[in-house]
Amino acid sequence: MFDDIRVGILSAKSSIKRGNKKTLAFIIFVLALIFVNLLFLPSMIGGLMGMFTGFMQYPYGDIVVEPSGDNVYINNADNVLQKVRAVQDVTFATKRLDAGASIQYKQKVVGSSIIGILPSEEYGISNYPFIITEGEFLGDLSQDEIIIGAMLVEGYFGSEIYDNLGEIKVGSFVNVTYSNGVVRKYKVKGIMEGTFELVDLNALVHYKEIKDVFGVDEGKATSVVVRVKNPDDAAKVKEKIIAVGVKEPVFTADEKSDALMRQAMQSIGMINVVSKYVSLIIGAALILIIVYINVLNRKREIGILKAVGITPRSIVISYAFISMFYVSMGILAGLVLYFASMFYFTVNPVTFYDTITIIPEIQVGLLINSIFTMLIMSVIAVILPAWRVSKESILKAIWGR
Repeated sequence: MFDDIRVGILSAKSSIKRGNKKTLAFIIFVLALIFVNLLFLPSMIGGLMGMFTGFMQYPYGDIVVEPSGDNVYINNADNVLQKVRAVQDVTFATKRLDAGASIQYKQKVVGSSIIGILPSEEYGISNYPFIITEGEFLGDLSQDEIIIGAMLVEGYFGSEIYDNLGEIKVGSFVNVTYSNGVVRKYKVKGIMEGTFELVDLNALVHYKEIKDVFGVDEGKATSVVVRVKNPDDAAKVKEKIIAVGVKEPVFTADEKSDALMRQAMQSIGMINVVSKYVSLIIGAALILIIVYINVLNRKREIGILKAVGITPRSIVISYAFISMFYVSMGILAGLVLYFASMFYFTVNPVTFYDTITIIPEIQVGLLINSIFTMLIMSVIAVILPAWRVSKESILKAIWGR
């Protein structure tokens, strides 16, 4: 067996050296395109799924604790925060107070959710501080100031679909009427744009504003929002939070996603899976065709090898190495094309409506799997045609019949 492998390697090396360089370059180019095809669409879909996941982290973080039963508030939010922050793998946690309200600017009035936040804590929880397109984010000492969602402002993406307040500018004053009838006047400190309804139809004020309007205690909150080291471990961290004595309902962001969002994510995931399998089937078929044609074109060479005493096993091993060489070169060329395209679309992301951008996600696991899949397919694709030709009579192979 060792001798067959050694002879096969020497035969493969000699065959590659004597081969047509233009044909070799073409084969490598085709295989490179096959490899990129295995990775490109899943990377773009991964970026799309990541974008939706990022949207859901605004209201829910990775994990959210909510009031139990019919309670409007978590009555011991500070105690809940203390327990949550002590849990391993929790990186940040904060409390929020949400309230329904109507916002009036001049003659226009729209309904909105007003979210009371602790501004300095939001830097570790959400992207709210980083999506301010005009003005500034709230500070810990902010009073009588508000951040308005972009879809409530005329001229921003989505404002033509929903009722808006007109051309609000930073420094404008709006009247907010809360659900309990209290009216407050706020100065617009900034406009936030996350290009998603759960973000851009809301407004932000300081936590103390909501607390004072509704006269609630400092320790109350409508939610405790949590971020963890690895979002994929959110379900495990949720169990740890429950285990440390948090009695209120605890949900992961996935669990809080509404049915429409879950269905959309599942559909995207299904497209991703189907695209991977279709790409694998197409890749396997193309590799088989390339290798099969290559073997048939070398029937005479195989006949001569048999005539000089090379065993059929050595011939099959030789063509397995030739096929692996082709595919390995194709993978290397494909990696160059893939990373070049990923770099291009990272710098120039796919954009919809001028604001929604999709940045491809490089999936290391998929990359490794694709490399091994291509190599395995290269061996499988060559075995049958090489074995069949190697079993033909010497004269038939030499004459190419």
